[in-house]
Amino acid sequence: MAASEVRIVAFGRPERDDAVSAVLSAAAQRGARTRLVTSAADEDFATMDHGAIDWRGVLDNAHWLVSSASTSLEGTSPRYAWGAAMTFGELEGARTVMLVDMASDPSRLAESWGAVIGRIRQVHVLFIAPEAIDALSALEEVSAAELLQSIRHRSLVPHVCTYLPNERVALVEHSLGSVSVQTKTECQPLEWLAAFLCELPSAGPGQAGVEHASGGC
Repeated sequence: MAASEVRIVAFGRPERDDAVSAVLSAAAQRGARTRLVTSAADEDFATMDHGAIDWRGVLDNAHWLVSSASTSLEGTSPRYAWGAAMTFGELEGARTVMLVDMASDPSRLAESWGAVIGRIRQVHVLFIAPEAIDALSALEEVSAAELLQSIRHRSLVPHVCTYLPNERVALVEHSLGSVSVQTKTECQPLEWLAAFLCELPSAGPGQAGVEHASGGC
Protein backbone atom coordinates (compact mmCIF):
# COMPACT_ATOMS: atom_id res chain seq x y z
CA MET A 1 0.00 0.00 0.00
CA ALA A 2 1.43 3.35 -1.05
CA ALA A 3 1.34 6.32 1.32
CA SER A 4 -1.16 7.94 -1.06
CA GLU A 5 -3.64 5.20 -0.14
CA VAL A 6 -3.38 5.89 3.59
CA ARG A 7 -6.11 8.14 5.01
CA ILE A 8 -5.50 9.89 8.33
CA VAL A 9 -8.08 11.90 10.27
CA ALA A 10 -7.17 13.98 13.31
CA PHE A 11 -9.09 15.98 15.91
CA GLY A 12 -7.40 19.14 17.10
CA ARG A 13 -7.26 22.89 17.34
CA PRO A 14 -8.41 25.06 14.42
CA GLU A 15 -5.16 27.06 14.54
CA ARG A 16 -3.31 23.89 13.49
CA ASP A 17 -0.63 24.67 16.05
CA ASP A 18 -0.83 21.41 17.99
CA ALA A 19 0.78 17.99 17.79
CA VAL A 20 -1.94 16.32 15.74
CA SER A 21 -1.69 18.95 13.01
CA ALA A 22 2.08 18.46 12.91
CA VAL A 23 1.49 14.76 12.27
CA LEU A 24 -1.06 15.52 9.56
CA SER A 25 1.30 17.96 7.85
CA ALA A 26 4.18 15.48 7.85
CA ALA A 27 1.93 12.67 6.62
CA ALA A 28 0.55 14.85 3.82
CA GLN A 29 4.10 15.58 2.69
CA ARG A 30 4.56 11.83 2.32
CA GLY A 31 1.44 11.64 0.15
CA ALA A 32 -1.15 10.50 2.68
CA ARG A 33 -4.70 11.82 2.49
CA THR A 34 -5.35 13.84 5.63
CA ARG A 35 -8.21 15.69 7.27
CA LEU A 36 -8.39 17.83 10.41
CA VAL A 37 -11.67 17.81 12.32
CA THR A 38 -12.10 20.86 14.53
CA SER A 39 -14.55 23.55 15.59
CA ALA A 40 -16.52 25.57 13.05
CA ALA A 41 -15.13 28.89 11.87
CA ASP A 42 -17.57 30.87 14.03
CA GLU A 43 -16.97 28.80 17.19
CA ASP A 44 -14.50 28.86 20.03
CA PHE A 45 -12.78 25.48 20.27
CA ALA A 46 -13.39 25.21 24.02
CA THR A 47 -17.15 25.62 23.61
CA MET A 48 -17.63 24.03 20.19
CA ASP A 49 -20.78 22.16 19.25
CA HIS A 50 -19.30 18.69 19.56
CA GLY A 51 -22.59 17.06 18.60
CA ALA A 52 -22.47 18.63 15.14
CA ILE A 53 -19.55 16.44 14.03
CA ASP A 54 -20.58 13.56 11.77
CA TRP A 55 -17.93 11.15 12.99
CA ARG A 56 -19.36 8.25 11.02
CA GLY A 57 -18.98 10.17 7.78
CA VAL A 58 -15.64 11.70 8.71
CA LEU A 59 -14.06 8.35 9.60
CA ASP A 60 -15.43 6.38 6.66
CA ASN A 61 -12.50 4.49 5.06
CA ALA A 62 -9.94 6.14 7.38
CA HIS A 63 -6.96 4.04 8.45
CA TRP A 64 -6.02 6.19 11.44
CA LEU A 65 -7.65 8.60 13.87
CA VAL A 66 -5.02 10.79 15.53
CA SER A 67 -5.72 12.48 18.86
CA SER A 68 -3.59 13.92 21.64
CA ALA A 69 -3.77 13.67 25.40
CA SER A 70 -3.55 17.44 25.79
CA THR A 71 -6.69 17.94 23.68
CA SER A 72 -8.68 16.37 26.52
CA LEU A 73 -7.78 19.44 28.61
CA GLU A 74 -9.11 22.01 26.13
CA GLY A 75 -12.62 22.14 27.57
CA THR A 76 -15.72 20.05 28.15
CA SER A 77 -16.92 20.14 24.54
CA PRO A 78 -13.58 19.18 22.96
CA ARG A 79 -13.25 16.38 25.48
CA TYR A 80 -16.67 15.00 24.52
CA ALA A 81 -15.66 15.15 20.85
CA TRP A 82 -12.30 13.55 21.70
CA GLY A 83 -14.05 10.58 23.29
CA ALA A 84 -16.77 10.30 20.66
CA ALA A 85 -14.16 10.18 17.91
CA MET A 86 -12.56 7.09 19.44
CA THR A 87 -15.91 5.38 19.92
CA PHE A 88 -16.91 5.96 16.31
CA GLY A 89 -13.40 5.01 15.22
CA GLU A 90 -13.97 1.56 16.69
CA LEU A 91 -17.27 1.24 14.86
CA GLU A 92 -15.87 2.45 11.53
CA GLY A 93 -12.60 0.52 11.67
CA ALA A 94 -10.30 3.53 12.08
CA ARG A 95 -7.51 2.75 14.51
CA THR A 96 -6.83 5.35 17.18
CA VAL A 97 -3.37 6.88 17.51
CA MET A 98 -2.93 8.68 20.84
CA LEU A 99 -0.12 11.18 21.33
CA VAL A 100 0.86 11.61 24.95
CA ASP A 101 2.29 15.11 24.88
CA MET A 102 3.02 17.73 27.50
CA ALA A 103 0.18 20.17 28.04
CA SER A 104 0.85 23.91 28.08
CA ASP A 105 0.59 23.52 31.86
CA PRO A 106 2.91 20.58 32.66
CA SER A 107 1.27 20.10 36.06
CA ARG A 108 -1.81 18.79 34.24
CA LEU A 109 -0.04 15.79 32.72
CA ALA A 110 -1.57 13.50 35.34
CA GLU A 111 -5.02 14.74 34.34
CA SER A 112 -4.49 14.22 30.62
CA TRP A 113 -2.84 10.83 31.19
CA GLY A 114 -5.81 9.81 33.33
CA ALA A 115 -8.12 10.68 30.44
CA VAL A 116 -6.04 8.48 28.14
CA ILE A 117 -6.09 5.60 30.63
CA GLY A 118 -9.88 5.82 30.65
CA ARG A 119 -9.87 5.16 26.90
CA ILE A 120 -6.79 2.96 26.65
CA ARG A 121 -8.65 -0.08 25.30
CA GLN A 122 -9.62 1.97 22.25
CA VAL A 123 -6.02 2.92 21.42
CA HIS A 124 -4.03 1.04 18.78
CA VAL A 125 -0.85 3.16 18.69
CA LEU A 126 0.28 5.04 21.80
CA PHE A 127 3.07 7.51 21.07
CA ILE A 128 4.90 9.01 24.05
CA ALA A 129 6.49 12.34 23.17
CA PRO A 130 10.14 12.28 24.29
CA GLU A 131 9.68 15.39 26.41
CA ALA A 132 6.94 13.59 28.37
CA ILE A 133 8.89 10.41 29.12
CA ASP A 134 10.50 11.46 32.41
CA ALA A 135 7.34 13.01 33.85
CA LEU A 136 5.20 10.06 32.78
CA SER A 137 7.75 7.63 34.21
CA ALA A 138 7.44 9.40 37.55
CA LEU A 139 3.64 9.10 37.41
CA GLU A 140 3.85 5.42 36.54
CA GLU A 141 6.63 4.82 39.08
CA VAL A 142 8.90 3.05 36.62
CA SER A 143 12.22 4.01 35.09
CA ALA A 144 12.26 5.84 31.78
CA ALA A 145 13.95 2.82 30.19
CA GLU A 146 11.09 0.56 31.31
CA LEU A 147 8.22 2.92 30.57
CA LEU A 148 7.15 1.74 27.11
CA GLN A 149 7.31 -1.94 27.98
CA SER A 150 5.48 -1.39 31.27
CA ILE A 151 2.65 0.50 29.58
CA ARG A 152 2.42 -2.07 26.80
CA HIS A 153 2.21 -5.02 29.21
CA ARG A 154 -0.36 -3.38 31.48
CA SER A 155 -2.55 -1.80 28.82
CA LEU A 156 -2.21 -4.33 25.98
CA VAL A 157 -2.10 -1.46 23.48
CA PRO A 158 -0.80 -3.09 20.27
CA HIS A 159 1.95 -0.50 19.68
CA VAL A 160 3.58 1.73 22.31
CA CYS A 161 6.34 3.86 20.86
CA THR A 162 8.54 6.93 20.92
CA TYR A 163 11.31 8.51 18.87
CA LEU A 164 14.49 9.94 20.39
CA PRO A 165 15.80 12.52 17.90
CA ASN A 166 19.23 13.04 19.45
CA GLU A 167 20.01 9.33 19.14
CA ARG A 168 17.95 8.93 15.93
CA VAL A 169 16.34 5.90 17.59
CA ALA A 170 12.77 4.68 17.27
CA LEU A 171 11.52 2.44 20.08
CA VAL A 172 8.40 0.33 19.64
CA GLU A 173 6.91 -2.18 22.06
CA HIS A 174 4.36 -4.32 20.27
CA SER A 175 2.40 -7.53 20.70
CA LEU A 176 5.17 -9.70 19.25
CA GLY A 177 8.21 -8.10 20.85
CA SER A 178 10.39 -5.01 20.96
CA VAL A 179 11.92 -2.92 18.19
CA SER A 180 14.81 -0.48 18.39
CA VAL A 181 15.73 1.06 15.04
CA GLN A 182 18.21 3.81 14.27
CA THR A 183 16.93 5.95 11.43
CA LYS A 184 19.26 6.97 8.63
CA THR A 185 18.65 10.65 9.24
CA GLU A 186 17.49 12.66 12.24
CA CYS A 187 13.88 13.76 12.14
CA GLN A 188 11.45 15.32 14.55
CA PRO A 189 9.43 12.89 16.69
CA LEU A 190 6.10 13.73 15.07
CA GLU A 191 7.64 13.41 11.61
CA TRP A 192 8.76 9.92 12.60
CA LEU A 193 5.25 9.09 13.80
CA ALA A 194 3.75 10.29 10.52
CA ALA A 195 6.16 8.06 8.59
CA PHE A 196 5.34 5.13 10.88
CA LEU A 197 1.61 5.57 10.26
CA CYS A 198 2.13 5.80 6.51
CA GLU A 199 4.23 2.63 6.42
CA LEU A 200 2.57 0.36 8.98
CA PRO A 201 -0.61 -0.54 7.02
CA SER A 202 1.45 -2.11 4.24
CA ALA A 203 4.39 -3.32 6.36
CA GLY A 204 2.29 -5.78 8.34
CA PRO A 205 1.97 -6.46 12.07
CA GLY A 206 4.90 -8.87 12.53
CA GLN A 207 8.34 -8.06 13.90
CA ALA A 208 9.81 -7.48 10.44
CA GLY A 209 6.91 -5.25 9.46
CA VAL A 210 7.21 -3.10 12.58
CA GLU A 211 10.96 -2.79 12.05
CA HIS A 212 10.41 -1.70 8.46
CA ALA A 213 7.76 0.86 9.39
CA SER A 214 9.95 2.23 12.19
CA GLY A 215 12.87 3.21 9.99
CA GLY A 216 11.11 5.30 7.41
CA CYS A 217 11.60 8.94 8.37
